[in-house]
Amino acid sequence: MIQQAVKKYFSLHHHFALPGIGNFSFQTSQAHIDFVNREIKPPATAITFTNDNVVADQEFYNFLSQELRVDEPQAERQFEDFAASLKSELNEQKKTHLHGIGYLTKQSAHLFSFQPEEIPMDYFPVITAERVIRKNATHFVKVGEQERTSTEMHTALHQEVKTVQIEKPRERWWIPAAILAFIGIVALIFYYATHPA
Repeated sequence: MIQQAVKKYFSLHHHFALPGIGNFSFQTSQAHIDFVNREIKPPATAITFTNDNVVADQEFYNFLSQELRVDEPQAERQFEDFAASLKSELNEQKKTHLHGIGYLTKQSAHLFSFQPEEIPMDYFPVITAERVIRKNATHFVKVGEQERTSTEMHTALHQEVKTVQIEKPRERWWIPAAILAFIGIVALIFYYATHPA
């Protein structure tokens, strides 16, 4: 019951302290754009742990007394008993599991390591982001070190195309036709010359 209340407080307030063990907190990074893969990545959340000897604050005990439906001194005692039972479990088994948070492992007398549980990211999937450029809409284009509008670039490119005269290749389809006709006439002459009528 108390572990569920601690987990609920942690979910709502993103931090809590276990006396004699350490301090837990959520670290959330912002969503970011991956230009190379054309994706928008969701914010990432990680649980961090420090071995600080921090005591729980008054806000935590107030929340705990409301969740457990007891007065604050009794909630404080229950939480201290919970922390003491975790420490004794760590002393005996060297490892304990905080459901929904992660695994604590005892390294030495006052040093603990923490392995967070995997946080599902199904709430915010990766989104594909394709750039949309509408026809006849002005947008900025980076040309070298300068930024220009698409309209400026469009007019500049069309002026360059007009100044460069591209010579059309001459159509020479008649050359192979003339060669074939010549070969045909020579073949007919040869045939009639070798086969007199």
